[in-house]
Amino acid sequence: MEDNAPLVPEGAQVIEVRTAAIPHVVPTLRTIVADIAMRQDFDLDAVEDLRMAVDEACSLLLPASSDGRLTCVFSWSGPRIEVSVSVLSDTPDHEDDSGLSWQLLTALATSAQRTVTPEDGRYLSRVDLVRESRATDS
Repeated sequence: MEDNAPLVPEGAQVIEVRTAAIPHVVPTLRTIVADIAMRQDFDLDAVEDLRMAVDEACSLLLPASSDGRLTCVFSWSGPRIEVSVSVLSDTPDHEDDSGLSWQLLTALATSAQRTVTPEDGRYLSRVDLVRESRATDS
C-alpha cells in the first residue's frame, strides 16, 4: 500500500496508523484527529466535526477490508488537516456515495473524496478528507 499512499503537502506533519480493521480502533483514530485539531487551534465545533468525519470514513471502509487491516494517515500544516483512510478489498464495489453516511461525511469536511484503485489483484479503497479551520474561511 506504500505506492498508493496519499500525497502529503510539503512541510506538513504526518502521523500514519496501521491497525486492525475493527470497530474497536475507531475511537483511538477519533482521538488522534481531535488532538491534532486542538493543537492547531481549531474551534470546538471543527474538532467535533473532524472526530465524526473520521468515524464516518472508517464506518464506510471497515466492512470492505479483505485483509483485516486499515491505514489512516493524518497530515496537517497550519489551518488545514488532511485525513486519508484506506483498506484493501476484494471488489471495486463500495457503498453508494449518495447514502446518508457519505452525505454526513461531506457535510463535516471541507472536502471529501472516495477512490478505488486496482492493486495486486485487489482494490485499494480510500476516503480522503480535508478540514480547514474556519479562521481561513473569513
